[in-house]
Amino acid sequence: MRNDFIYDVIIVGGGTTGLYASFYTRLRKMTTLLIEATAGFGGKVAQFYPEKHIYDVGAYPAATGEKMVAQLLEQSRKAEPETITGEFVEHVRKRSDGIFELVTTQGALYMTRTVILTCGMGTYQMKPLPLEEASLYEEKNLHYYLKSPENFLNQCVVVYAANRTGIDWAMALEKTAKEVTLLNHRDYFLYTPPQVIEALAETSIKVKYNHKVTKLLGNNQGLHTLLVEKDGMETMLETDALLYYENVNLTQTPFANWGIETDKHKVIVDYEMATNIPGIYAAGDAVHYPKKNMLIATGFAETITAVNSAKLYLDPSASAQVYSTIEYQKNRGG
Repeated sequence: MRNDFIYDVIIVGGGTTGLYASFYTRLRKMTTLLIEATAGFGGKVAQFYPEKHIYDVGAYPAATGEKMVAQLLEQSRKAEPETITGEFVEHVRKRSDGIFELVTTQGALYMTRTVILTCGMGTYQMKPLPLEEASLYEEKNLHYYLKSPENFLNQCVVVYAANRTGIDWAMALEKTAKEVTLLNHRDYFLYTPPQVIEALAETSIKVKYNHKVTKLLGNNQGLHTLLVEKDGMETMLETDALLYYENVNLTQTPFANWGIETDKHKVIVDYEMATNIPGIYAAGDAVHYPKKNMLIATGFAETITAVNSAKLYLDPSASAQVYSTIEYQKNRGG
């Protein structure tokens, strides 16, 4: 598939940084396409900690990851960029006329005058529960993400994990679920400081070490019972829902294949957020420069710089920056 329209900018990656970029490029009156490799927007925030509160972004005394992504989506949609999900950008090449061609794994081709990379280290996929029957329940009540604890109101929920993420999920669910059981196939939790274990002990969560889920039992409505093994003995555990976490698979963005200079797979940028290829910029977790801070708020600031740099690349006579109050007043005719 070929899209013959040439955009001012294509943004690769629809996490928090990419969503903000899709708004800010439209503020700079750039024709914009945002391409996200997964089925939804929000990146790591939506995938890994939608239920956690974020405290260090301006104007948000506290906001869950889910709320922050929802607000960014609202801000982006009001600016009306074009968006595509479920397409992983495989190739980026610059033609002799300066136009960039982006080709996705679906075979689609998109053209643009500039590119802004906001795709972090790549795309993360949760590792599925390694049981043959797991796929029968994945669209029902077997979950690999905790998106909203309220969805489990008054339910008996089992979390099956051997690391900090499982504890975080269980503690978030305790506030809404009727009962929470945390199963760990090890005798300890990976990557978990002692104070977190101490906090877990103060909750009502039933923690069971050295317990391995060996089979799922259910019907057309979903799973209802887990077969659990410990020390060669099997027991049955009834549940309304199962959440499973056992690390992730990372599909790295092939920056080096595109001719972009990297350091430990992060894009090297200068003070303009420019890469070594004129017309390609980057922001957020994807970038590397001295004293870089890996924060959501940092990504927003880098986005403004990257977008303004791209605007000046397209039109050297353009303003170096704009003020949203003035721009929106112009749009209202005031």
